[in-house]
Amino acid sequence: MKRFAPFSHPSKDPKSPPSAIGFLHPSFLAGKIRIGLLVSLLFVALSTLRSQDLPGCSANLQTLPSGSYVIPMDNTYQLNSSSLFNLKAYGLVVYLLNNNVKVKWVINTAKLKDGVDIVTTAQVVHPSTSSASIEAFAGGPFVIFASDLTGVDGLINAYYTANSLTGANRPKVYQTIFPTIVDVRYDMTGFKPKAGILTDGGNQSVHLAFMTAASVPASNFDTTSGSSLIPGCFTFASEPHNDKTGSAVDVAITSIRKFVTAGGNFLAECAAVENYENNPLGRFQTTTGIQVTNAHIGTTLKYPNPNLSFSQFVGAFNGSLTGKVENWQISDSGRNNENNHATGTGSSSSSIGASMSKLGSGSGGLVFYLGNHNFTTADIENINGIRMYLNAFLTPSKTVCASLPVTMVSFTAVAKNETAYLQWEVSLQINNKGFSVERSVDGINWQQIGFVNSVNGSSSLTTFYNYTDGSPLNGKNFYRLQQEDYDGHTTYSEIQVVDIASQQSIALWPNPVKDQLNIHVSGEESGALKASLFDMAGRAVKQVTLHAGMNTLSLNALPTGIYVVHVIMPDGETINEKLSKQ
Repeated sequence: MKRFAPFSHPSKDPKSPPSAIGFLHPSFLAGKIRIGLLVSLLFVALSTLRSQDLPGCSANLQTLPSGSYVIPMDNTYQLNSSSLFNLKAYGLVVYLLNNNVKVKWVINTAKLKDGVDIVTTAQVVHPSTSSASIEAFAGGPFVIFASDLTGVDGLINAYYTANSLTGANRPKVYQTIFPTIVDVRYDMTGFKPKAGILTDGGNQSVHLAFMTAASVPASNFDTTSGSSLIPGCFTFASEPHNDKTGSAVDVAITSIRKFVTAGGNFLAECAAVENYENNPLGRFQTTTGIQVTNAHIGTTLKYPNPNLSFSQFVGAFNGSLTGKVENWQISDSGRNNENNHATGTGSSSSSIGASMSKLGSGSGGLVFYLGNHNFTTADIENINGIRMYLNAFLTPSKTVCASLPVTMVSFTAVAKNETAYLQWEVSLQINNKGFSVERSVDGINWQQIGFVNSVNGSSSLTTFYNYTDGSPLNGKNFYRLQQEDYDGHTTYSEIQVVDIASQQSIALWPNPVKDQLNIHVSGEESGALKASLFDMAGRAVKQVTLHAGMNTLSLNALPTGIYVVHVIMPDGETINEKLSKQ
């Protein structure tokens, strides 16, 4: 049976387009759409732009062309086999972003809680097809413009297959029939979210389970300690629960503040909210700290900022579900750019179950607080807790990658008499404790094989170090340095490769590759080499000169497919490496 949105439309013929307006609050859906509303909304787009992460954000109206894709994020159009919201929709969005699809996040600036973001005529195109009807999408849907759909159908099917999704557990995707005006909050082009799930409280399994429930690709999250957060190249970090005290916690909080200040986003849940906010090194949202009240506010809540990313979910959130910190109140009145997202009502109106603040300007720099210890997939109240976490994870921010506290002038690794000889040169060594030498056989999994102490830890003079791996493995050996400060902070060097099977060898990674290929030439007398990249038709599509050490090659202009990297070594040996371009 054809479904219609609950408002009177001038025509039931799907060939007759609805109003060009793509977002409306439900109160506007009882009656014919007036053209005057469109005019007034267009004026909103001309208002002064404010931070899109904070209250008072400005509308960003764009025309979503016919034939565009919509990934629904509400409880009507995106349900799983249990008739609950399908969290796999988040995983699909992340998977598409990983593959350089231009995804945009639509949030109606004028919406109230559970308000509509897009009204349009659309049909289901994945995982099956349906006839077109008028749909009202809520909950902050994601869209892909028609001009950006090349290869997207294959990626959607690949996501289903990679996660063994069948039936209704496959997230739905709709396609628009007519052009529609939408309010684009975030253009996520080029954004690849990566979460550092902190282990300081020993409860990392909580947030790991959220990622698993949403089938977020494993490459988009990892566990780390707070003190090691900075060098991890993360966009987002989260602490599920941490009620510990002492110097280790102080170091973690200091590192988190540096991470947020640099443009990363951070979420603390349950005991971590109290612990981090009441520590003077934290105070991310207040100047006076908080008091844990754990009032029985349940699901009778207010949602003061329903048009911000953190609050993009439909239905109830439970503000007193479980845990050491379910909700809290701000001590005195010392707020630090704090904005509530879920609060109690009546006598409990000062009790907070979810909040957010922003440190600095520009992209990212957000600190989210979330009450309750854990959420499950049993019902919509629990699922919406997970959704708030995933909304914070997907809110665009900067990728924070720290450079070495010391200045790394050079780092080389070569084969010498069946050993691997590593040498590096550093300067500005203030606070440098030393270097952990790490080895890997695949460039992914690492183990420490030695430690070299700093011989000039308080000097700014240039210093040379070396290390010999007397027992390298047959074949390719990947090496990196983990530099350690006296205060416990660590950062990593670039990666070098030595092939013990050949005094002169080539190593390339990652494979499969998306944008940039690393090619390492090892050997003491490598010199310059000519390398060619052939497609499967035998055509040379790229030719480059390789030098000893690390070489980087941009493959952005090449289409996806299988290629062969062909290199002729100085001794006449030919090396051919198959390469998969995604």
